[in-house]
Amino acid sequence: MVGAALAELIGEHHAKYLEEQLVHGGLLLWVRTWDAEREKTATEILKRHSGRDVHAHTFTAEA
Repeated sequence: MVGAALAELIGEHHAKYLEEQLVHGGLLLWVRTWDAEREKTATEILKRHSGRDVHAHTFTAEA
């Protein structure tokens, strides 16, 4: 079910990858930021605290 919902938001390729990570004990964490500076800060914090595969996605209002 998680995979299907994610596929609609971010595409089938990314949804499959995320689903595989969850099956292997990974943690999916989404952080909403309001500007590029805060996005950079959030990314740095996650990486400093052992975050792996940390990256940003931009969603439109339609998503």
